Amino acid sequence: MKLISGWRAGLLAALLLVPAGRGGAEELAIAFTLDTPPFVMDDATRGIEIDIVRAALEPRGYTFSVRQMPYGELPTAVTKHGLDAAATVVRADDGTYYSDNYVTFRNAAITKRAAGIEISSIADLKGKSILAWQNAYEDLGPEFAALFSPDVKAPYRAKYREIADQREQVAMFWKGEADVIVIDDTIMQWFTNELSETLDTSAPLDHHKIFAAKTPFRISFKSERVRDDYNAGLKHLRESGAYRKIYEKYLLK
Repeated sequence: MKLISGWRAGLLAALLLVPAGRGGAEELAIAFTLDTPPFVMDDATRGIEIDIVRAALEPRGYTFSVRQMPYGELPTAVTKHGLDAAATVVRADDGTYYSDNYVTFRNAAITKRAAGIEISSIADLKGKSILAWQNAYEDLGPEFAALFSPDVKAPYRAKYREIADQREQVAMFWKGEADVIVIDDTIMQWFTNELSETLDTSAPLDHHKIFAAKTPFRISFKSERVRDDYNAGLKHLRESGAYRKIYEKYLLK
């Protein structure tokens, strides 16, 4: 039996990572939300989500270009705008192919401690002025949706606002424009640190854990084949420990 030389073996191993029938990298157009550190950063050139998607796809023969858009437009980025994929979405019956969960958010209702606001359930949010992210009512479960979806006509609903730019959402909270901010803990801390140079962000906060422990998100793909390749890459990242290292790169500083 003829042995394969070292460099030929390395080349063969690299080729085996590329799905059969494709020569060279296949470029995808993927929609990501506006910058939301540490998940999407620096015009979507880096961040936890960007790094996970890149590490899952590139070894399987894909590159991608980014189309950034407000969070509320992501669910239709594939079906309406014709992109190859959209990140940070929840599963829907829209004819696209959804990946496994690839990123989770730990959401809370946050208040300034000095305000003395008691919140022990989602129902306790009624009557309070609230800042949430765009389309939050679709992500936080049926009880939240029943209270704050656009179809709700109750008077308290007028005090609920959704903000497309989460940096602006956090700034509005620190400027005193709402009693409560509903947001992921990590995103809140990141933007609070960033805004501390121009705003007073020193007030102690209370984090009311009234939502599910984690809110998972997926990627919507136009192609079932690409979705399957991505899922295989994501599985490898988790099993190899590379997934955890991506999180640590941004959070353990």
